[in-house]
Amino acid sequence: MAAPFKDPRTGIYYFRRVIPAALRPFFDGASSEYKRTLKTKDAAEARQLYPECAVVYEQKLAAARRSLASQQFRSARAMVDAYLDDVSEQQLQGMAQKLAALELGAFRYAHNLVDHDPGARYDFGSPPDRIALQNFGDRKAMLEAIPDFSPLPWLETLQRIAALTTFDPIDWAILMIAFDSGIELPIEKALYDAIGRAFLDRLCAACALKIDPGRLSILPSAIPFGTAPGPQYPLAPPQAAQTPSTSPAPTITRVFEDWATFQPRDPKLVDEWRTAIARFARLHNDPPVDIITASMVRNYRRTCAGLPARAGKAITTLPLLEQVEFAEAQGLKTLSPATVNKALSAIRVTLDHAVEELEVIGENVAKSVKSLAKASAEDARLPFEPQDLVKIFSADLPEKSGVSSSTFAWTLLLAPFTGCRLEELGKLRPGNVRTYDGIPYIAIELDRLRVREEQDGPAKRVKTASAKRDIPLHPILIEAGFLDLVAKRRDEDAEWLFPELDCGSAWKRDPVSGVIGVEKGPLILVF
Repeated sequence: MAAPFKDPRTGIYYFRRVIPAALRPFFDGASSEYKRTLKTKDAAEARQLYPECAVVYEQKLAAARRSLASQQFRSARAMVDAYLDDVSEQQLQGMAQKLAALELGAFRYAHNLVDHDPGARYDFGSPPDRIALQNFGDRKAMLEAIPDFSPLPWLETLQRIAALTTFDPIDWAILMIAFDSGIELPIEKALYDAIGRAFLDRLCAACALKIDPGRLSILPSAIPFGTAPGPQYPLAPPQAAQTPSTSPAPTITRVFEDWATFQPRDPKLVDEWRTAIARFARLHNDPPVDIITASMVRNYRRTCAGLPARAGKAITTLPLLEQVEFAEAQGLKTLSPATVNKALSAIRVTLDHAVEELEVIGENVAKSVKSLAKASAEDARLPFEPQDLVKIFSADLPEKSGVSSSTFAWTLLLAPFTGCRLEELGKLRPGNVRTYDGIPYIAIELDRLRVREEQDGPAKRVKTASAKRDIPLHPILIEAGFLDLVAKRRDEDAEWLFPELDCGSAWKRDPVSGVIGVEKGPLILVF
């Protein structure tokens, strides 16, 4: 079992753990070990402090592994793209079709339905039982007979391969891609898996369903009963055929602007989603919403996932695909899955507006596109270490004209003891600090209706529905005199707990006049 290390010269105990060689570049200094002083010479105290350092070390290790996996996947995707540079979509579909045929053959061989099959050499996982296998084969043959649906069984095979514990069925492809990229055997497992995932992504993109509406026939809605027994129901009278509208569908940018002004929206959300819609329009030349396909949305998702994060103006003015190539070449940090998923939400909501309100399309194709999964459930934002907290709270308070040092001290002290956002602290009212059953607490909530109606200035909002909560006050805050501050504000009949803080604002376009003006928002901290 790991235990504190005692320095033989000083007698001070340390936390020491070896950093795996592959992860050292992601630790500051790229040292071979992670070492932190426990600041004690007492063995018992060192054992108590050791688990806290171990937790921080494991979090840093997990973050390094995520960074390495992301870096390797970008490299693997570049290798796969280079290897498949001259391969057409039809050829990629042929590879997927071959894998689907091998999977079916391997399952039949497992049930002794055939004496020999090439697919038997690969591990496709546990085969279905004989009855399910028969239905499986019949369904595959039926779908492959329909041009629009033929890629579906191939796509399902690719998804099952991606869920296997090994990439045995595509081992040949991974080795060829690695050889083409000059990588010597044996291939590191993490890179091997990354190449496999990138290869499957390219095949899945080629097998995405692309249904041609022109080949779909309209079946009669009612068929006469003929001589069948039972009551005879009259058929509905024939209706005049409706002439389809020839007016072009609006572009996705126009639909989004209509959504933004259809009813009051959060200005910050509108600005974020306008950026996401603008990227989609740049990637696909601002297409009318009736020609947008799920494949276009998936392409947008892949592109967003490769865009550099916090890029300068010189980079953001480049075409999106060039930005992706630049980020890969320079090894830049790319947009997080959470940011990409927000961009997908903008597409989904905009197309929903086109379906429900404008009625210019029949379905929202973006709903079939899955959001990106997070690499890990762990939070990449690591907590401050004790020595960092000492530096933060020992430093001089910031200075701002019109804001007292007391206000800065209280907001900075409340933040770590309540977990509140700075904006939430900045718009606290004295009435938000209450007592229940002898326990003082802070209520994070919307202004009551009466207050909102009587309020001349900005009214309070919460970021999300889950942001409304009650937070018990920590004893240290009470001991520091926070309740005395609240009582003083109540005696002054103050509207806000920290009245010195500036009022935030947001740009907003008037839906009637089209004039852009400044809309005052709730109180926020402006440093």
